[in-house]
Amino acid sequence: MIAPLAARFAMPLAAVAAAIALALTATASAQTPDQFDKPVAVRSLTPKPDDSTEIRCTYFADLMVRETQEGPESENAAIVRDARAPCAATAGPGETILDTNGMTLDGRRGSYLLFSDLNPHGATGFVIIDAASGRILFRDSALSHPVLQNLALENGSLRLRYRRGVNAPCSLMENAKACWAELIKGGQIPADMQAPASGICNDAYAREKAPRDNPSIVLYATEVVIEPGGTTTVLSRGAAACESMP
Repeated sequence: MIAPLAARFAMPLAAVAAAIALALTATASAQTPDQFDKPVAVRSLTPKPDDSTEIRCTYFADLMVRETQEGPESENAAIVRDARAPCAATAGPGETILDTNGMTLDGRRGSYLLFSDLNPHGATGFVIIDAASGRILFRDSALSHPVLQNLALENGSLRLRYRRGVNAPCSLMENAKACWAELIKGGQIPADMQAPASGICNDAYAREKAPRDNPSIVLYATEVVIEPGGTTTVLSRGAAACESMP
């Protein structure tokens, strides 16, 4: 959290330098473009001069991903198998339409494509897609910026680390026990996760000045491995924390 303006100006130079170093370290450990495969090219066009729709084409050596966006909205993207196809608004032969309505391409790693919500409310939904088939291998949501804190390709499998975020339909602040039971019943959190303490949301709701009945976001550190066939193994889960829905 950024300190008030007066407090920041009052910081000694050594403290400022230390804060900058810490920020740079945090940035370096977060998801950065160099964790993705570099595209061959990215091209965009606007079909009509007075139209806010944008067609964006991301080219790789073996395929192209075409997206159609208008402001915070997007249509289902498409995988074009001809990597030399022109960037055009019209569909071409042999395209694979993806289930990515409302999402945008964040990047590619090996045979995996990552798409995430363009206009999230609370936690950000994301999907991992098999570039060969266009099939969704994994779907989840995260309360991180960027969406994934780290991703790595290991022997053909994709390892992800992120702060899993679950938009609850209830308030842990108002009734932690009942809300937690509702989340487990709905399959939104693992049944074997330890129930949180009753005051888990106190600090977050006080900070946001949120009413007690405002829905909560449950978050916890997660590390998973996704195999090429779509088998997912959860490697670790952190303790649950709480935020208030915006």
